Amino acid sequence: MMLKRTGAGAASRRGVALIYAVFGSFVVASMVSVMFTMAGVSDRQATVQNGKTRARYLAEGALRVVAKELQTELANWDTPTLSGTKVVGGEDVDYTVTALGEQVTVTGPSGISNLVQPFGLETRVRVDGVRERAHRIVNATWTPLFQFAVFYNSDLEIHAGPDMTLRGRVHSNRDMYLGGGSTITMDTNYVHAVGGIYRYSKRNGTAAGGNVDIRRWVANPFDGSEPSEFERMLSRAQLPVSSLSGYDSNFRDGIDLDGDGFFTGSGEWLPFEFGATELWSPPSGYTEGSGQTVMTGQHGVEEAVTPPIGSIQMYESVEGGSYEYNPRSGEYSFVGPGLGDHDRGFYYDNAGLSVVADSSGYGFTVYDGDGNDVTMEVADAVTLSSVPDMRQSNSGSTEVQTIEIDLGLLADSGYFPENGLVYAAHESLGTGTDASGLMLTNGSELASSLTVVSPSSVYVQGDYNVVNKQGASIIGDAVNLLSNSWDGNKSPGSLPGASETTFNFAMVTGSYETESGRYSGGLENLPRFHENWSGVPCNISGSFVNLFDSQYATGDWRYGSDRYRAPIRAWEYDDDFNDLASLPPFTPMAVETVDVVAW
Repeated sequence: MMLKRTGAGAASRRGVALIYAVFGSFVVASMVSVMFTMAGVSDRQATVQNGKTRARYLAEGALRVVAKELQTELANWDTPTLSGTKVVGGEDVDYTVTALGEQVTVTGPSGISNLVQPFGLETRVRVDGVRERAHRIVNATWTPLFQFAVFYNSDLEIHAGPDMTLRGRVHSNRDMYLGGGSTITMDTNYVHAVGGIYRYSKRNGTAAGGNVDIRRWVANPFDGSEPSEFERMLSRAQLPVSSLSGYDSNFRDGIDLDGDGFFTGSGEWLPFEFGATELWSPPSGYTEGSGQTVMTGQHGVEEAVTPPIGSIQMYESVEGGSYEYNPRSGEYSFVGPGLGDHDRGFYYDNAGLSVVADSSGYGFTVYDGDGNDVTMEVADAVTLSSVPDMRQSNSGSTEVQTIEIDLGLLADSGYFPENGLVYAAHESLGTGTDASGLMLTNGSELASSLTVVSPSSVYVQGDYNVVNKQGASIIGDAVNLLSNSWDGNKSPGSLPGASETTFNFAMVTGSYETESGRYSGGLENLPRFHENWSGVPCNISGSFVNLFDSQYATGDWRYGSDRYRAPIRAWEYDDDFNDLASLPPFTPMAVETVDVVAW
């Protein structure tokens, strides 16, 4: 019997198919929903991860900003900012700074002493709902600038004619250019430049002649028992292979004749970055430590932050100061804390004795450290005078108006500053033929340690600090050295003869940047001369520091004629300065922050 397909059975199958279709649609929809959900989760995870990565970078970047600000504040004698917000990459990053422990003195094997204090830094940032923190501990290290034989904030150029020997650390916060008429000998374990070191002239780009001999690294170059071996930094003419300027920072690629990457074959030369680490490393067999004398930015040398030029000015422009500047009179008046636009500069504010010449140029006032007027008490020691300076002459007068301080008579007056800081300035400073200055005389014996500061030119006449030598320094827009023979009778077209003179002090002073065809005079002319010193020794024991461009003593360096003729430069670093107790009062510091740990 055949079974007939009925309508009810077809309907049943259609119902089952509908159920399957609905179920299949539900499954597909569910799968799509899951896929979108998973994609959403993945997107959110990616967003979170991106936010986390970006937040981490911002927090770490802000640490560097905060460390740099801390370094600058400490160099400027400011109290560190302990908390705040920095904007990095368009985001606000909160930070805190915490002093960890006390400041301690750390003395290295060479006798150089630094002050060290650790600081903890923390930054906090939120990006796309993600919070991140970054931490770093740094050692803030203060190095007295006078523990360098030579310290330049700008390019350091040495192109001396006669032989020159530098004993003590040599540092440039930018580039270094070395060469001259004969031999520069660097008897030190520290020749560092934040930029590069070059054997050519910055002034005209030509290869520099002469020899540059630099000592191989030893732990204590001041110890006469240490080995004393020198390696020559070859000039372009001395180097047997092609180079832009010699074996220096321009020698970047080295010479690898066989292409094996080892630079050990005959006629092969390492790139300077690596060759310097071998040439000026310790002598063979040396066992007292390791290091290298010659280092540049390629080796990780970083800027040492120093006080700004504003610290030597009478007044510094600040928001919410206590003094107000009058542009008509050129003078400043006290208006009350927070009501003015200027404050006293660091050295003026801390001086134990201040001499201020008024804007008329005909009178002056002397103040002690408490602000008392002691003009009459020191009347014999302070006068107003002038000094001929052909470098500052244009077409008018060659005389620079000066405050003259007789340091011997100042000691006799009983007002030699107890804190060892003398500050002298004119209310109205000028340039060229209007320049003003300070003359120091009768300084062969100082009553005690002394730092003299002026925002203008300082002229030092005769032997200085040679009897019962003290820690002494002079800080000024320019430092000019006049011999024992100087009598002030120089006139245009004449050049008086100098006699042997000795100066025992550290100097912080200005110059200007060398440009094409315009030479700054280099280190060899950082102290300025005004006599015929040919064949005559000028003996200097101290430290040579250039922190700024001269603001007032702006005359161009020129040689010969009625300007000057160079002395026998018997200059040396005063290694008494290795002892912090022997430093001059208010010695400026270079500050570095060195990473200890980060997380």
